[in-house]
Amino acid sequence: MYESIIDDNFIIYRFLVKNSDRNVNYLIACKKTLNCVIIDPLDKDGIEEIINNNSLNPIYVFNTHAHPDHIKENSFFLNKYNCKLLAHIDCKNLFEFEFQNVFENDVIKLGDLNLKVLHTPGHCHEHISLILGEYFLCGDLIFNLGVGNVKFRGDVSMLFRTITHKVKNLPDDLKLLPGHDYLANNINFLQSIYSDSEVIDDELSDLLNQFSSEKLSPIFDLKFEKKYNPFLRIDEFTFLDFLDKKDLFKNENIEFRFRLLRQLRDEH
Repeated sequence: MYESIIDDNFIIYRFLVKNSDRNVNYLIACKKTLNCVIIDPLDKDGIEEIINNNSLNPIYVFNTHAHPDHIKENSFFLNKYNCKLLAHIDCKNLFEFEFQNVFENDVIKLGDLNLKVLHTPGHCHEHISLILGEYFLCGDLIFNLGVGNVKFRGDVSMLFRTITHKVKNLPDDLKLLPGHDYLANNINFLQSIYSDSEVIDDELSDLLNQFSSEKLSPIFDLKFEKKYNPFLRIDEFTFLDFLDKKDLFKNENIEFRFRLLRQLRDEH
């Protein structure tokens, strides 16, 4: 079953992909024209259900990056609907498809909508994200209480710069729509690095208690992330005071701390 995020001019459809790494698939539709863009297609049938139920007209497939779980059904939708594929130019040696390059500050026209592109490298170099109104479709760049890993063509220094110099400067009221729902795992990680897990905020404890593997987590904005996400708080000495291994983080170089935190998350 899918959810609908309804705005005056657009609808964003989202659903949790079954039998996946808690992937979330999205479609963005212009309410006036019913033209839509499919984001990182993994679940063909789930996306088709949304298209058919709502009489949508796919114009674009948009890939935030070229990892297999974000491009699996590209060919199906490109062939069936003759729509265009949009991706970063660094996908040129990663795709078998022809595509239209989009880059930083490009604007994608979709009916009456303007979707702004951000280049958000780190998880991999070709990673791009979208902003539409108050929503930030961020792929595997940042998750609720976490950030993407750098195991597959990633660069942790690049990820640090993107998170620290780009994401942290975005408006607090921008709502995250990430490519995976890792909220529960990331709360568990946060508890594991605290010297006393009992000090974790009641809001997070409640979210963990309410977690259902069959349902999507709630949508949170960047204000929430700046309050709780350890990768956005790694420059705060007050945050470091809570950590079990705070001596590991005594180096005042913020990138060093970020790298160390990413390593601890990989080992969790």
